[in-house]
Amino acid sequence: MCTVKPVGNGGRKTTPSGIIYYEDTKEGHAAQVQDVNATMGSGSGEAVHPEPGGPPPPAGTTEDCTSYTDKLWDTSCSKYFKFAQMKMKPETPAIACAWQNLCKEILDKIIDTKGPNFSINSAYRTPAFNASLGNSSKTSDHLSGAACDISAGSPEKNKELFKHIGKNNLPFSQLIFEGRWVHVAFNGKSPASVIVLVARGGSAPYENGGGKSGSKLPPDLKWA
Repeated sequence: MCTVKPVGNGGRKTTPSGIIYYEDTKEGHAAQVQDVNATMGSGSGEAVHPEPGGPPPPAGTTEDCTSYTDKLWDTSCSKYFKFAQMKMKPETPAIACAWQNLCKEILDKIIDTKGPNFSINSAYRTPAFNASLGNSSKTSDHLSGAACDISAGSPEKNKELFKHIGKNNLPFSQLIFEGRWVHVAFNGKSPASVIVLVARGGSAPYENGGGKSGSKLPPDLKWA
C-alpha cells in the first residue's frame, strides 16, 4: 500500500450524520490512503484488523440517483447505505446510480442474507485519485462507482465474507479475494473470464477462480 501522508488534516471531511469522506485534492487523496492503510492493516497475513461494527439499521426513504446533486450526499441510497459512503463525491448522476445499484444489489443483500459484518474501505475513485495510486487499473470499476473494497476485520473473516457472497449467488460482476479485503463489483466491465479471482497479497499475480461458479478456487475459498 502507498504510504503517502496527508498534509495536516486537510482533505478529510465528515457529513452531518458522521460519515467520513474525502476531497478530490492531493490532501484528500493522501488522507484516504492513510485511512485505508489503517483499516486494511499492513499485510494479508496479519491476524487481526479493526473489527467492523454491526449492520446499520434500515434507512428511511431512498433517493432517486438519476436526479443526484450534492444535496443528496448525506441521504440514503439503499436500505442500509448512503451516497456519502462511496467516499468521494460523484461527478455525474450515472456514478451515483452505479453506487446505488451496488448497494442495493450486493451490500444490502450481504446484510439481509446474514453475512459477516463488514466495513467499506474504498469505493468510488475519481480519475485523479485513481491515477495517484500508481498501481490501480485505468479501467477499474472503482472509477464508475460500480465497485468497492470491503473488509470483515481479518483475512480469515474476509474468507467468510468472500464465500458468503459466492454461495448466496449475489449478482456480482467481479469478486476478488485480496487477503486484507474483498473487492466486489456490480454491473462492471470485467469479462466473464476474470469474474472470480484470488490475490492474497492484494496485487498481481491473480489466480483465476474458474468463473462465476468459483470452480477453480483453492479449498479454503470454495463456497460450493
